[in-house]
Amino acid sequence: MSKYVRATEECPAPDTSTPDPQRLPGVMSLACLVFLRRRLYLLPLITALWIIMAFFISYGISIKSGSVKPEDFPYISYTAIEAPERCVFGQLINIGAVLLGMNVWVRYLFVKEIFQKRKVKDVTYWQKVNIAGIILGFLSALGISMVANFQTVVQRGPHYVGAGLAFGLGLAYCWLQTRLSWKLRSEKYGHRLVAVTQLINSTALTVFLILFSITKIIYKLNEAKDLKKGLKDTKFTSLRGVYLASTISEWLVATSVLTFALTFIWDFRALVMETPRVNVNFNMIENGGTKASSQKAKEGTDDTNMNSINVRA
Repeated sequence: MSKYVRATEECPAPDTSTPDPQRLPGVMSLACLVFLRRRLYLLPLITALWIIMAFFISYGISIKSGSVKPEDFPYISYTAIEAPERCVFGQLINIGAVLLGMNVWVRYLFVKEIFQKRKVKDVTYWQKVNIAGIILGFLSALGISMVANFQTVVQRGPHYVGAGLAFGLGLAYCWLQTRLSWKLRSEKYGHRLVAVTQLINSTALTVFLILFSITKIIYKLNEAKDLKKGLKDTKFTSLRGVYLASTISEWLVATSVLTFALTFIWDFRALVMETPRVNVNFNMIENGGTKASSQKAKEGTDDTNMNSINVRA
């Protein structure tokens, strides 16, 4: 038996005298890049670096284009209000959201495989928790994409919905995965350092998110009062402190979500991805599909059985 757990698309295995190593079913086709097949531990690292790169690229472009003043340190969303930075930001973050979704999916399969192949107490309950985790993770990744594609100035509603999904459900996902890691650790799987790191990361994320929420509310309320008085750009004067506390805490929230993904590196070292395969029903494509039609009419057989195709030379 191979020391690896293989992740692959579900498809019938060919007949062979040598049994295949155990596989994890259902991984996204995009995840089956040749480069990552035996290096899945790089997926969280690539994801974190990609999204951080997206933040700073759009920030740099916005400063150069004059949309953001050099002395300003804005909310992440405000680095992508105008073109061309919003176009670049949206494209990069969309890719980053897909990468995050891939991490969520592989993590789900990893935990599921342990629950299925090893004796775990209350496995039915914990598999439901694992399913809840993948739902939260996918919704959080969707939220990140929404934040990037619905600019806060012109599409405030969808933008804040996306922010709630990204940060709120992202926080829930981190805590849920932390609990799963401690469960696996109690069953003698995984590394204690990973579980401890996830606990610290989730705690820090919670603190940063609370700080961000409070300081942003305070800043927005005071900004509204100043605008009524005819005062503008008070974020550079009287509201400078609370404004920076709010923006910096938001950047720390986003960074904490990404650093949590990095904690998957240790477990992903044990995974190997297989390139997706397809099975072709030649009866459906030979002679424009007429062979399949005539065969069904005569025999009434099911032409979807991919394992019983007779191919003529």
